Amino acid sequence: MKDLNDLIYVAAVTQTGSLSAAARKLQVNHATVFRRIAQIEQDLGVRLFERGGGRYVATPAGEELAAAGAAMELTAERSLLKVAGRDLRPSGVVRITTTDSFASTLLNPVLALCRVRYPQIALHIGIDNSMLDLSKRDADIAVRPTLHPPEYLVGKRIAPLAFAVYGAADYLQNTTASNLPEHQWIGLGESQERHRTLQWLQKTIPLELVGLRTDGFASVAQACADGLGLAVLPCFLGDSLAPLRRTQEPIPELASELWVLTHPDLRKTARIQTVFQFLHQELGKRSLALQGIKP
Repeated sequence: MKDLNDLIYVAAVTQTGSLSAAARKLQVNHATVFRRIAQIEQDLGVRLFERGGGRYVATPAGEELAAAGAAMELTAERSLLKVAGRDLRPSGVVRITTTDSFASTLLNPVLALCRVRYPQIALHIGIDNSMLDLSKRDADIAVRPTLHPPEYLVGKRIAPLAFAVYGAADYLQNTTASNLPEHQWIGLGESQERHRTLQWLQKTIPLELVGLRTDGFASVAQACADGLGLAVLPCFLGDSLAPLRRTQEPIPELASELWVLTHPDLRKTARIQTVFQFLHQELGKRSLALQGIKP
C-alpha cells in the first residue's frame, strides 16, 4: 500500500457499510472509493470486505486497517482543532515577581483582566523588593522599577516612574509642608539602605532621625496615610490613596522606569509570552499614573 490515506477509505466503508455511504462521508465519488479499496486489497493480497446484498462487512484484516484509519482521522481532527486555537490556548502556571507597591496598587487589576482573558493560565505572584534571579527560575516574569535592567534578561520598558513627597491631609493641616527637615518622616527599612529614596532623604534629615522605617513602599504609604509623617512614594501609589497629598512636584533625581522582564530562554514559551505581552499592553495604559500625571 503506497498511500496511508487509503486507510481512511477502509475506515469509512467499515463505518457506513457501503461504498456510496462512504463516498458521501468522504465527499468523493463512488468510483473513487471502489478503486481505492480494490487497490489496497491487491497491494496487500488480502480481502478486506465480504460483499453481499450491496453491503460491505469488514473482515478481520479490514477491521484492523479500519481502526488504523479511524485513529489517523482522530489525530488529524485534533491537530486541526489545535491549529484553529481551540485546544492550543496557553495554559499552565506563570510565576510573576514584583514589589509590594506594584502588587497592591497597580498589578492586581491587570491580573484580574488576564485571568478573565486566559482562564487556563494560573498566576503565582511572588512579592519581593529585590530582583530575583530569573536565570534560576525563581520566577518567569519580573515587573520591576529599574533604570538598568540586568543584561541577562530581555524585556520591555513600560513608562517613566515618578516619585514625590506625600503627607496625609490631616497631618499637613497642622504643619508647613515646605520646611522638610522639621517634619516627622517615614522611610524604607535598613534592608533597603541603598535605595535612592533613602539617599535623597539622607540629604534632608539624618536617617537615624527618621521616626518610622518599614520594609516596602506599601507599608510606608499606609503609615503616611495614617498621619505618621511625610514619605517619599512612587506617585502611582501616593496618588491612589485618598488621604494623601503631594507636598511638591515629582523629584527629578529619583525618576526611574517600570519594566516587564523575562529570561531569553523563556520568552517563546506560549503561556509566558502571552502573559508578558498582556502585562506590557495593560500596564502601558497606566503610563500617566506611573509618571505622576494626574488626569
